[in-house]
Amino acid sequence: MYDLDRIKNEIVSRVNIVDVVMEHVALKRRGSRWVGLCPFHSEKTPSFTVTPDKGFFKCFGCGRGGDIFTFVQLRENVDFGEALRFLADRAGVELRHGPHTDSKGTGRADLAKVNEWAAKFFRRLLTAPASGSPVADYLRSRGVSPEIEDQFRLGYAADDLDGLVNTARAAGFSPEVLLAADLVRSSEHGRLYCTFRNRLMFPIRDAMNRVVGFGGRTLGDDPAKYLNTRQNALFDKGRGLYGIDLARRRISEVDRSIVVEGYTDCLAAHQAGFIETVATLGTALTESQVDLLRRYGGTAILLFDADKAGEAAAERAIRVALPRHLVVRLARIPDGKDPADFLQRHDSDTFAQLLNSAVDALEFKWQQTVRRFGEDLDGRHRREAVTEFMAVVAEAFQSGVVDAIDRGLVVNQIAKLVSIDTAGVHALLQQATRRGVSGSVPHTPVEAGDAANTGRTVDAEQAGLTRMLEVLLNEPGLFESCQGLFEPDRFDDVRDRRIAELVKRLAESCGEFALSEVMAGCEDPATGARAAELAHRGERRGNYERTLLVARSMLEHVKALRQGEALKDVRLTHDGSDDASAASKQVEALLEGLRRPHYVPRRMRRTNPRVIDG
Repeated sequence: MYDLDRIKNEIVSRVNIVDVVMEHVALKRRGSRWVGLCPFHSEKTPSFTVTPDKGFFKCFGCGRGGDIFTFVQLRENVDFGEALRFLADRAGVELRHGPHTDSKGTGRADLAKVNEWAAKFFRRLLTAPASGSPVADYLRSRGVSPEIEDQFRLGYAADDLDGLVNTARAAGFSPEVLLAADLVRSSEHGRLYCTFRNRLMFPIRDAMNRVVGFGGRTLGDDPAKYLNTRQNALFDKGRGLYGIDLARRRISEVDRSIVVEGYTDCLAAHQAGFIETVATLGTALTESQVDLLRRYGGTAILLFDADKAGEAAAERAIRVALPRHLVVRLARIPDGKDPADFLQRHDSDTFAQLLNSAVDALEFKWQQTVRRFGEDLDGRHRREAVTEFMAVVAEAFQSGVVDAIDRGLVVNQIAKLVSIDTAGVHALLQQATRRGVSGSVPHTPVEAGDAANTGRTVDAEQAGLTRMLEVLLNEPGLFESCQGLFEPDRFDDVRDRRIAELVKRLAESCGEFALSEVMAGCEDPATGARAAELAHRGERRGNYERTLLVARSMLEHVKALRQGEALKDVRLTHDGSDDASAASKQVEALLEGLRRPHYVPRRMRRTNPRVIDG
């Protein structure tokens, strides 16, 4: 096998695809598979599956699928080389320099590596008695315990211009990497200086536990109280949530998340036992953050400290969360205090009562609208209030796919809130939509399936080859019975051709092989998705020997016609049934002598996997 194949197989043997996927998706076991909400499109009912024994994932909603490398490529929006390097680092596999491991420029893996180093650098400064004691004193004054400080791996950036620069260079990091990670910046004269100085450092980790960026709170009189890493290839403040690495498992357990605005608010909530708490990174709640929360739990409670902030949060939550099937509730901290201040003055039970008093976003928005227009709504004011409220809901409906059931539930809820019957609510929503509410329903692309699913006629050769490939992906030991008929270059679909080439090479060089080895060779997501689809179809159909026999009959017939120069104008149709096609039935009797001896499936073998009875 090629060296690259060896490296990929070693990574697959060390890294469980379920562990990687669970860092992004709350999976539940169903038999031999794991099921959850797809991380690549918004859905209410789980259609995303992971099959660990075969090393692939598949979503039956959007069609995406593939192996562990494909998942990282799709989820992180990186090329194959970056996914390979990331998984190799995770698995502890050393990569040799080569076309797939030596990327141009600074990739995400480089940024994650230098960020991890910087987090340890800042942590050492905080724990050093000389430099870190004032910072530790500040943390104690804010009620942050040493345990939480250590759990979140807080750090300290010293008040000097080039301390980190010199140490990073000595550790082997180039100026280009440091600049790309925004750990240093360049003056107008080209001199590098530290981005974070005299600040309490909050390493921001993603669900995969990588340090993607930093937040720094000034310890002096800097007018910029908080400073975040600039957006780069790894860090986007609109996509991440502070504390998600520690909160995600708890969110799955309790089916809810608590969302706060500040880093110290998140620390205080965790310290009080509310481990499902995360913090936004200086932005209003975004679509990406909603998608991230929805993968782990169905409900989010937003905490805010002022009426105006609460109304903005409610409106934003309706617009971005309602189409994404996340139930959002809002709770206001009394007296304009933030959660950290509240928890310093009250116990966990009081905080729990505050959470329990949270109001659904729709109800909260209506309450705030009524308050602005006046408690005694009548006549023109009532109409204006209802019109404003309906516009927000209509925009939410238009900004994403809201199924009929959810839409009906929302309409019923609105009818009770504004005291209008459901028919009236429907009419008002339609009027709001016609008035030009922005947004349109996005189209979710679906990966192309096999041609039989597109309604076009499939010729017998392509149908036979595809069925044969489906079988071999599940039972590669049957490859010998396909000799002379399984020709990868005859596949019309370029993805199928690539997969067939991999199957043939592995079968001829190794005999038995695992599906994960084929998946590892599918370097682009589309091919990986196709391989997962074919393997799943073959497994569902089962009856491998019978399926292969029918495929052989179809290909033998086509071969005979081609050899007799009679194939030119002949196209045989395939109806997708278990008996394949009328043509296959007609020639099956002629092929009785070609039937192979009884084959023992791989899962039933006890000793030599190559043994065939007969």
